[in-house]
Amino acid sequence: MYGLYYTTFRIFQPSKRLRPLLDIVFIAAYVGHVSYLTLLPRFDYAYNIAFNLALGLTNNVLWTLYSLPRSLSFIHRFPSRPKSYRPKFVTKAGIFVVVTTAASALELFDFPPWRGVIDAHALWHLATVPIALLWYDFLLEDSLDPSWRDQK
Repeated sequence: MYGLYYTTFRIFQPSKRLRPLLDIVFIAAYVGHVSYLTLLPRFDYAYNIAFNLALGLTNNVLWTLYSLPRSLSFIHRFPSRPKSYRPKFVTKAGIFVVVTTAASALELFDFPPWRGVIDAHALWHLATVPIALLWYDFLLEDSLDPSWRDQK
């Protein structure tokens, strides 16, 4: 949920007047989700998977839009720069979307353990370690882009 919150703010850079409204929307969604899962007599696993899948897909769509080449982009990713401004690291977001989606397929399309030891869920956990480290490096690189400091 926080990843989608960050992505929304990073890509659309809402005005100071709109930010409190977005804060309320995200907080309400989070509280509603957690409340639904904890206040029922049983944990609704199918709902939890669907909710998190929707968040993940939305997040992936937004980062894909962010990573598009200048000629295809219809969002102004760096408001203090010309629309043509596109640092090289932006492509990494699109690559991570593809890799993350492939890793998520392991979680969604489960299969029985190979030789009773390695299953899809274990491979998913293995795949997420390098993705998380590389994604963190990308977010640092993105946050250090001078266009962030140029905003007024």
